[in-house]
Amino acid sequence: MKLLIALFMLLLINESSEAQIKRDTSAKNIFVDSLAGNIPLIQPDTIRASNTGADDIITYEAKDSLVYDIKERKVYLYNTAVLKYKDLKLEAGRITVDEETEILEAYGMPDTAGSDLIIQQPLMFQGNEKYEGSRLTYDFNSQQGSVSMGFSEAEVGYYFGDKIKKVSSEVLFIRDGIYTTSEDRVDPEYYFLSPKMKVIPNDKVIAQSVFLYIEGVPVFWIPFGVCPNRTGRSCGRVAPTFGDDATYGTYISKLGYFWAINDYIDLALSGSYFTKGRLDMFSRFRYAMKYNFNGEIGGAYSRLRLGESNDLDARISDQWGLTLSHYQQIDPTTRLDGNLGFVSGKELINNSTNSLSELLRQNILSNLTLSKFWEGTPFSANINYYRDQNLQTNDVFERLPLVNFVMTQIFPFESKYSEANDRKFYENFFMSYSGSLLNRRIRSTSAEGNISTDIRAGVRNFLNFGLSPRFEFITLSPFFNYNEIWYSKYISRYADGSNVITQNNSAVKALRYFDMGVSFSTRLIGIFTPRVFGVTGIRHTLTPSVTYSYQPDFSSPGWGYYKTFADSTGRDIKYSIFENEVFGGAPSGEAQRITFGLGNVFEMKTRINDSTENKFQLLNFDAGLSYNFAADSLNFSEIFASYRTNIGSLLNISGGATFNLYKFDPTVLTRVNKFLVNEGEGLADLTNFSISLSSTFAFGVSSISNEFSDRRDTLKTIGDYKDVTTRESEDEYGINIPLSGGIGYNYSESRSNPLNPFKSSNISGNLSLDLTKKWRFTVSTSYDLIRGQIAAPYITAYRDLNSWEMNFNWYPSGVYSGFSLEIRIKAPELRDIKVTKQTNPRGVFN
Repeated sequence: MKLLIALFMLLLINESSEAQIKRDTSAKNIFVDSLAGNIPLIQPDTIRASNTGADDIITYEAKDSLVYDIKERKVYLYNTAVLKYKDLKLEAGRITVDEETEILEAYGMPDTAGSDLIIQQPLMFQGNEKYEGSRLTYDFNSQQGSVSMGFSEAEVGYYFGDKIKKVSSEVLFIRDGIYTTSEDRVDPEYYFLSPKMKVIPNDKVIAQSVFLYIEGVPVFWIPFGVCPNRTGRSCGRVAPTFGDDATYGTYISKLGYFWAINDYIDLALSGSYFTKGRLDMFSRFRYAMKYNFNGEIGGAYSRLRLGESNDLDARISDQWGLTLSHYQQIDPTTRLDGNLGFVSGKELINNSTNSLSELLRQNILSNLTLSKFWEGTPFSANINYYRDQNLQTNDVFERLPLVNFVMTQIFPFESKYSEANDRKFYENFFMSYSGSLLNRRIRSTSAEGNISTDIRAGVRNFLNFGLSPRFEFITLSPFFNYNEIWYSKYISRYADGSNVITQNNSAVKALRYFDMGVSFSTRLIGIFTPRVFGVTGIRHTLTPSVTYSYQPDFSSPGWGYYKTFADSTGRDIKYSIFENEVFGGAPSGEAQRITFGLGNVFEMKTRINDSTENKFQLLNFDAGLSYNFAADSLNFSEIFASYRTNIGSLLNISGGATFNLYKFDPTVLTRVNKFLVNEGEGLADLTNFSISLSSTFAFGVSSISNEFSDRRDTLKTIGDYKDVTTRESEDEYGINIPLSGGIGYNYSESRSNPLNPFKSSNISGNLSLDLTKKWRFTVSTSYDLIRGQIAAPYITAYRDLNSWEMNFNWYPSGVYSGFSLEIRIKAPELRDIKVTKQTNPRGVFN
């Protein structure tokens, strides 16, 4: 049935195939004779219309001669004849207008070389349409015309017919009509043929006995077809696909209807039926207003029969899905963006797609955001809805909504007349504010199938104060951060035997905490000028920093944010009464921390010539360590280090590491307050390490052409037409093969517990190779070096078949292993005409 789509492209023949040339009744006694070859230029003239037949002026030109036969009452135009009437323009080697019968005829001319070749064949333009043929006739009285061996270009492809006859202003008949999108007009690779066609311009095409020919061989036939003949969006049926599914049997898929409601909205409805107990329905509603908004609403429903009908455990499963998207620029400062998705479960996705990325998806994420900023002010706000649906557990996390209000950094005491480098001390005082209101809902499903819902809300206010005085060599930055959070719930705990009971309580409570500190930093620069191998300089930028921060112990009883209860052993357990709330509780433990940081940037400058220099960043290396004066043990934090470098554009390297100064006690499985160096076990333990290497490339590889010396020119004969196909026109790749791809390696190791370290090591790569101008291969895979497993290898091959194209996809291994092969017509309007073959153990369909 999909072949109907291509057939109905023949409908593009419209009223422009009329030869609207009118007879002349006002110049019947005129005789103009010009000897052939004596008129060097095209001669224009006009014929006035009479009260019958032609109703407008006819303009005509001829390069060779124009003859008016008084006796026969005929006008003859020879050699590059041109006739214009209204929006119609006719060009031909010969044009004849018979005033007696009011019939126009146009022909080509024989080539002067004496061969059988006909040149200057009739060519007619009307509006945006173009028509060609060997002979064109038109009757002004009946307004009927015909084109023999007619040819015309369509929006996509072209069509022609042995005879095109216009019987009225609204109806065309075509004998042996052909449509194709092949670039070869003489010998098309494929075409659709109908011996009898009726075309109603801008309405429909009715075709009888439609054949699909491939390389001149008929491969498919349908008895008749009807198709809309309108450009742009139009209503109509959606062609289905047919096939067999391993689980649900023979199917007819995506049979539907498209309704172009108006210029701004449309609706598509479709459905699929499977013989072994499955029914799918789909809908898509789209809307758009240019420069204002656009969006889409999609729905899916699937009813599945699980198990055989006579099985005791057979059941019916109803699956559904809903997607919504909306994008709107409300005004220059306000925007609404949304992309929402809801599904009943993973089963709907598993049974409706072969896309590996979709099959491996673990979550359905939804986001809807209304954002606003006030021009010329530091204020902005946004309202966000967020939803995360876990497809494995079906748990749902929602923020409905999250409201943010932000005031960016301002200098309240800044004078309008102060320069940036000449401010008074107090003018460098700055502040910023952010406020958030969050309502959170979590829906969880237990192993027993019980569903629980937890709804919590809170309002958070954050204020940052600071000072940024400028000194010559040192940057001094004192700061103060204040948080205030309002909650409507809190928890209390108590022990019931060996069980711990958590109780939710409702009451409006405020949580307040803060921290303060000061940071110092400076920058030191060292320059080395080796002047060897073109290197003119190496610069080392050293940025040391020291930060002191203080935070009270908000878990002490005086603040009221932490409580204790006695467990079954009588031990006191401390807990935060706000630990389950949306913004969490106050930090516990006093902190008087001093942090040392060291940033390093190494750069190199090279000289190419006297006027050109290049700069490269060799290495970025950062390290740091902190010490907490208020801690009763383990005062030193872990030493952290990170690095990043690249070797030109060829290789990128990055990674990091952490080191612990304290000894790990295997009896308690934690670090104890003993320095490794004092225990004779070295300076520090490596607790975490990671390195990442990546490279991308794109270039042409010199190669030998596939133009083999023993290859012969081929002679292709189809019908009476002979076409010599040379080597140059075949599929050659010349001397370069476009090649692109990337490779990456990642290694990480965690030794927080040296007795049970965790390692991860994998290599991944992708390659795209245009082996010839028409062959393209891509390969993508990764390999786990620890487990010795290949993860999700993916191989594709694409072949350009001129009017057709081939796609081959292969997953060699894994749960979703299999392949799919598809050969289809390239033209977008005919992409449903295809041949597919696929294997998949899940039995899904395209």
